[in-house]
Amino acid sequence: MVDLEWKSKMVKSNINVHHPKSPKLTVSDKPFLQTNLPALQLHLTPNDIKTAPFSLCEAYDNYLRLPQLRTLWASKDFPNWAHEPIIKPALHALEITFRFISTVLLDPRPYVNKRHWARRLESLAKAQVQLVATLCEDQEESPETRGEVPVSDVSSSGYKSYSETSLLPRLATWHISKDVAQRILATVEAEMTRCPYTLGLGEPNLAGKPILHYDAICRPKELHSLQTMPFDHVDNFENLNLHATHQIVESWSRAARVLLESVAESVEGRRFEKAARECYTVEQIWKLLAEIEDLHLLMDPNDFMKLKKQITIRCFSDTAAFCFRSKELVEVAKMCREMKRMVPGILEVEVDPKGGPGMVEAAMRVYTQKKAESVVEVLQAMQGIEAAMKRFFYVYKQVMAAVMGSAEGGGNRVDSGDSLSQIFLEPTYFPSLDAAKTFLGYYWGNHENAVA
Repeated sequence: MVDLEWKSKMVKSNINVHHPKSPKLTVSDKPFLQTNLPALQLHLTPNDIKTAPFSLCEAYDNYLRLPQLRTLWASKDFPNWAHEPIIKPALHALEITFRFISTVLLDPRPYVNKRHWARRLESLAKAQVQLVATLCEDQEESPETRGEVPVSDVSSSGYKSYSETSLLPRLATWHISKDVAQRILATVEAEMTRCPYTLGLGEPNLAGKPILHYDAICRPKELHSLQTMPFDHVDNFENLNLHATHQIVESWSRAARVLLESVAESVEGRRFEKAARECYTVEQIWKLLAEIEDLHLLMDPNDFMKLKKQITIRCFSDTAAFCFRSKELVEVAKMCREMKRMVPGILEVEVDPKGGPGMVEAAMRVYTQKKAESVVEVLQAMQGIEAAMKRFFYVYKQVMAAVMGSAEGGGNRVDSGDSLSQIFLEPTYFPSLDAAKTFLGYYWGNHENAVA
């Protein structure tokens, strides 16, 4: 940890604070930390995020038809399209949301607030459209992947200007869901403005841009066939809601996983601007996952607790949080924690096994000299992922306590056996960056003549 006894142990550097006009913070390439500064003790916790027992994970996979979903995600329908493994699960999540909207509007229970459900799902669909648009824009900005997307011109013969198998165009013609669908289509039109093509879901496409091969990429018919589950015989409408919610979570988790693999490749190739964009998208996915988990709060408490018994969601002997049954989510969390190992390569310094200040000095030079802005962006984006991930697990803990009660949700327990609490209470994954900002913060806060 960083020693905060600043007055007696503060570093002496070549910081220029007495220039008569514009004193600025400058950091040279030479080490500026005194040798009497105690070595930074970086208490890095082991990567102990792990899945629930195998039998529980297998039951979870079968309930959500994940083996079949993974087959769809892994299919290579367009070999020359590098971003297919990212876009495909994202479109799957969006399409499942359209089905979710129709399911909610057809709910026969008189005590269900359909209007509230419809509003929340509409908001969720719009957030996903925004993320899909971001993914499409980022691909077109990268020279390596620009122009790979399978699209057709609107004037092409034999090709319709909208999807024939997606549920959204049908929702737009159904009187119960027409208003919701029209607002989603307006969002598609607006969010795809900066992209050279559009999704082809029935949006106006006023600019006459090329249309994405949505049906060939997403395969809505095959996707919706996976709505069936081993517990179809269960007479509980919340079963459909729970199933759709977690299929959406799994789809976005897969997209995040592939994005993180791309981040590692971008950092290794020192394409930091691209890595920063990808990190930003991963951060947004974590925030989206928290919004998806909030849907549990709309489920009827009595019906949900009954369903929990009917499909054996949880028993008292199971101490692992329910989210740890998701192999995809756990893998994404592990990969986010391991991003700390990319920092030395980004800063071009070697790790001192004794915890020396070299990493901190290098980070301070990057922050102050502004010679490589993309490096600052990617470092900031990595810390943004950490914040979003910890926020997700904190929110998840509170949501599960509200849905199932604090005894099973773990809402009233914060101890060494609480894996959720360990995640959002553990020290920062980037101690060197944290220390560099701490030193800079002390300097700017304690030198009267220092100005930006």
